[in-house]
Amino acid sequence: MKSIFRIVLVAGVATVLAIACKSTGPSTTKEVTISKPGTGENSDLTWTDAKARSLRVKNVAYTLTVKLNDTDEKFKGQSQIAFDMTDTGSAPLRIDHYEGEVTSVTVNGTSVPTTVKKKYWLEIPASTLKKGANTVAINYVQEYSHQGQGLHRFLDPQTKEVFLYSQFETFDANRFMPCFDQPDLKATLALTVEAPGKWEVITTTPESSVTKQGGRRIWKFEKTQSLSTYLFSLHAGPYKIWRDRFEDIPLRIFARPSMAKYVRAQEWFTITKQGLRYFNNFFAFPYPFKKYDQLFVPEFNAGAMENVGAVTFSENFLKRSEVTREQRRSAAGVLLHEMAHMWFGDIVTMKWWNDLWLNECFATIMATISMHEATEFKEAWQDFFADDKSWAYWEDSLLTTHPIESQVATVKEAFATFDGITYGKGASVIKQLRAYMTPEAFKAGVQDYFKTHAYKNAELKDFIAALQGHTQRDLTLWADRWLRQSGTDKIAAKWTCTGDTLPEIELITTPVNDSKFRPQTIQLAMFKEKGGQFKDTRSVRVELTTTKQVVTGPWPCPDFVYPNYQDDGYLAASLDTRTLSFVKANLSRIPDVFIRTMLWHDLWQMVRNTEMPLHDYVKIMDQHFGPEKDTILLTKIVSHISGRGTILHYWPTGESAMTEQNKFIGNMERNFMSRFRSAKAGSDAQKFWFDQFTGVAKSESALAQLAKWAEETKVGPGFPLDVDRQWGLVNQLSRYQHKDAARLLVMMKIKDSSDRGVRSALAVEAVQPDMTVKQKWMGVLSQPKPTLPFASARVVLRSLFPVEQAPLAKRFENDFYSYLKANGASEDEIYVETFAERTVPLDCDQVSSTRLKSFLNETSKFSPSVVKTLKINLEEDERCQRVRAMAAI
Repeated sequence: MKSIFRIVLVAGVATVLAIACKSTGPSTTKEVTISKPGTGENSDLTWTDAKARSLRVKNVAYTLTVKLNDTDEKFKGQSQIAFDMTDTGSAPLRIDHYEGEVTSVTVNGTSVPTTVKKKYWLEIPASTLKKGANTVAINYVQEYSHQGQGLHRFLDPQTKEVFLYSQFETFDANRFMPCFDQPDLKATLALTVEAPGKWEVITTTPESSVTKQGGRRIWKFEKTQSLSTYLFSLHAGPYKIWRDRFEDIPLRIFARPSMAKYVRAQEWFTITKQGLRYFNNFFAFPYPFKKYDQLFVPEFNAGAMENVGAVTFSENFLKRSEVTREQRRSAAGVLLHEMAHMWFGDIVTMKWWNDLWLNECFATIMATISMHEATEFKEAWQDFFADDKSWAYWEDSLLTTHPIESQVATVKEAFATFDGITYGKGASVIKQLRAYMTPEAFKAGVQDYFKTHAYKNAELKDFIAALQGHTQRDLTLWADRWLRQSGTDKIAAKWTCTGDTLPEIELITTPVNDSKFRPQTIQLAMFKEKGGQFKDTRSVRVELTTTKQVVTGPWPCPDFVYPNYQDDGYLAASLDTRTLSFVKANLSRIPDVFIRTMLWHDLWQMVRNTEMPLHDYVKIMDQHFGPEKDTILLTKIVSHISGRGTILHYWPTGESAMTEQNKFIGNMERNFMSRFRSAKAGSDAQKFWFDQFTGVAKSESALAQLAKWAEETKVGPGFPLDVDRQWGLVNQLSRYQHKDAARLLVMMKIKDSSDRGVRSALAVEAVQPDMTVKQKWMGVLSQPKPTLPFASARVVLRSLFPVEQAPLAKRFENDFYSYLKANGASEDEIYVETFAERTVPLDCDQVSSTRLKSFLNETSKFSPSVVKTLKINLEEDERCQRVRAMAAI
């Protein structure tokens, strides 16, 4: 799954056993206590109970019939679950089933009372089960979801057509059907679907038959291979279809007819074929499933999901304008991420969620490798650093960081690990491992992994064992140090020239906190300017084995030294005094764009870590931002200007400071507008600067320009104003209470009645700095049960309190804490987490952060993801206070 919330990879038997003993993942011991299911008041599944169930239950097969419709809010299901019991014992057997109504239950041919259905599962009495083969038949009625979990129902406001799609990761297959919803109880699924006659029905396998029955159709599908429940899927509705093939694999794309004109099918198929060809070769294991479908679905919670043979994508990838290269590259990355999951996750699946990283970090790193080697996007590694790796460094710097292979006691804890550590750091560490082993050895080890574990569940020890046969390095030590320790080590280069010669460089690595030294391979680079050009760049491959390591030359005396050239290592680079001085004066003149990207990142980290005053960074921007032309780097720099945890957020308060801030904003507005006007009409560069100007516009003159564009519904020759950018203009005008905002909102509502338009209108209303508006939405959003579809509620929450409106959020402080006290452990944890993140009453001041800290100290039963969100917000607010204090000196 690709997240878009934010978007973090021959020793003998002794080696394998050593890793297994240290593992925080599922144990292989059979001395497991079978616990009795609880009251059913909480849907969570513990690792302990999952292990116990997997010892009792084997050889699972589901036969399922569901009846879908386009009129009701519920659907009917008939499920037959066949499985073997190793030992019935005296404890009942839990079958996960979230809410829903059970109308009949039969166990081994005997009817049992429907009271076996608790709120979140069925509790099958041990007395009805037997050792060996068992069958449980369940008739049930289930509500469609409007929160993006289980089987989601969407009504297109323009066409009035209904579209369904499923989302089951991590623990939501049981919101669709009764099942053993854990990754190591793989099962087959034989699915039959009755649906309206005009609907398409899509699932894991191709249909074996489609027959008419009145105005409806009956779809029967081929039985699946043995899969984890979170990888099953069901999608249905009057979707439009595009078709193609890759060798003997049918390829299809699905989208709503009202969004069909935005589907770039040919380009999507091109990347799909490039990916399948590349992965078939890289893994030496051809794509094994019978088809490859890709669906764009509305109101999707994530970026995409790797359902076997039927991948779902957010409609955010369907741009209602001519796409830029950056948007195309982003879409290609997500497409390839989900495709890589067909191998990492779908063919070989982790046993429990502690090894989620084995799925996500490999999908992330393989997407980057394949983009760089098999597509037009050769800038993929720079983009990886600017996005995924920067995310990893940020997440790893927080108190909430955790080891890549983290201990996960429950599925709710698993949900909290879909973060920059699992995705970004995991992928970064796998990139480092690939350099440590050599790419060729790494590739051979991965191929062995699939040969050995295809269609099975695997653990970390299995993966390490596959790699170990292709390197002389001790991967036991590597796994222990890299996957079970958190935090980012620092590296600094200490060097002094003797005349025109640099005899040696001392590399000093500082492990974070009390962690043990982590071995890795890096490239040490020396840069020399001659005659205004950097032509004498030298790099040396270094195996880091100790905290202090001398690399001997000699080399010509450089102007600056960088200890992680080409980004192979996972390290926070500390710039030495001479390097920092040179970089401050010459940053924009350094020709290597990858190094510039890394240096800009390092400089910003110095601000966040209070190692450099904010005004020093602003001076660097004044000098070096203007000449920069690389879009990936510019996007990264601009992201540090406005919003939480940015230059404007960190800016000190006070009348003179605000005068300086307004001057800075004015300079940015003029810079962005100048670059917009000088760019080629309709080019990617012009669109980029238009978007950046819109996002930073605050002054009276800048807002007047936005209003003019919105009113005229055009930008200029070669650049028609698409409807989404038009919404962006109106949103910014509303945010700063421009006099034309209300009128333009009415105009836009008439112009764009699509679901995207409806949500954009909600955002425009919510962003107004108006207390009446805030009171209305806080009243709606703080209801015990969400009344809006999550996609709409999320848009409002993200718009309600932009950073400059933090004083308004603080006026709802008591409401915020009252809501969390009542709902912090709610089953709607995705919603509550978003509420907590977006309405938290913090404003870079000690009083508010002290209250949140006290609140957290009194909290013990909230969902892990909610607690984590609050802790991150608190830490970032306290960081803001430190940076402001330093800037004010």
